[in-house]
Amino acid sequence: MPESNARKERRRHRERHRQHRHRRGPGRRNNVVMVRVDAENLSRIDELVASGQFNSRSEATAFLIDAGIKSKQEMFDKIAEKISQIQGLRTELGEMIAEDTKPAETVVEGTDNTQ
Repeated sequence: MPESNARKERRRHRERHRQHRHRRGPGRRNNVVMVRVDAENLSRIDELVASGQFNSRSEATAFLIDAGIKSKQEMFDKIAEKISQIQGLRTELGEMIAEDTKPAETVVEGTDNTQ
């Protein structure tokens, strides 16, 4: 019996997702984050899975995190800039403290310590 077009499309879709999940390189999802969500958000995640667009809650949640970060890119750019400024100030403070805590050079009267 010939395979229906819908069944073929579902099989192709699953195969694309399988390849996406197991790809190598920088886009690979290999970091685990555990998160608690309320019932309403879990229901929305389950709707994404039920729609057939995602094979698991993990895939749906990863999609939502990615979309959320992309939608707030301007905010993340500002955060990165402030973090860079904070790190610069910490370095400056460390240098200032190191300079202030150096042992003082002793000066003996009648001698020149500069050589």
